[in-house]
Amino acid sequence: MLERDEKIKTHIGRYGLSIRAVIEKQFFDGATCDHVMNRLIKDGRIVSIAGLPGGLSYYQLSLAEVRARSLPEHRARRKKSGALRQALQVLCFCCMSEKKRSKLDRKVVGETFGKGAGTGKPHCAEIDGERSIVYRIYAPGPNSRDDYLLKCIKSDTEKGMKQPEVRSWIEAQCFAFAVLVETPERKERLKRMISRTGPYEVRIHIEIVPGLSNLAAVIRNREEIANADRKQ
Repeated sequence: MLERDEKIKTHIGRYGLSIRAVIEKQFFDGATCDHVMNRLIKDGRIVSIAGLPGGLSYYQLSLAEVRARSLPEHRARRKKSGALRQALQVLCFCCMSEKKRSKLDRKVVGETFGKGAGTGKPHCAEIDGERSIVYRIYAPGPNSRDDYLLKCIKSDTEKGMKQPEVRSWIEAQCFAFAVLVETPERKERLKRMISRTGPYEVRIHIEIVPGLSNLAAVIRNREEIANADRKQ
């Protein structure tokens, strides 16, 4: 039990937050996590924050737990809307996908690729068979401009190719950009724009990931599918 508690707290610390659906998938084989999370809240290890659309809440480490782990204290603060959306999308990209992915600590990213443009963005590692790839994650807001996004990606590509550490990973096809969007329509539009404005020296992967507006609906749909599978 204590080992699982530690894994849950480490997970929340890594992503800055988590939600019930992810924790149950990652640590409980889909079973309820209420009893464990309620105990961790009572013990002052985590806090539950309500207010997500659809009646969802999310978990963060308490200030005491953040300090005990020598983590930056901002990880215990409530996130504003833009940062909250991005953190949830990164969480879903890594933990609700069928791919084996894990968010990388910013210190690890800096030590691996050196300081420079883009290294402050979220990064994650994906294990695909015997091959690993690091994604730099872009999570544009639903109302942001696609042309501005591609301008940023193009600029980051050019700067990355000038950094020996990043360039070597790109040339080995072990580094790519992941763009997280909320709708199939935006995914297809971006693919067309990338095709017109390319080629890009860095592979660009576009994936549909729920945003604040549809996260609750996506989770309900997954639960309904899982329940139907269990009844068969």
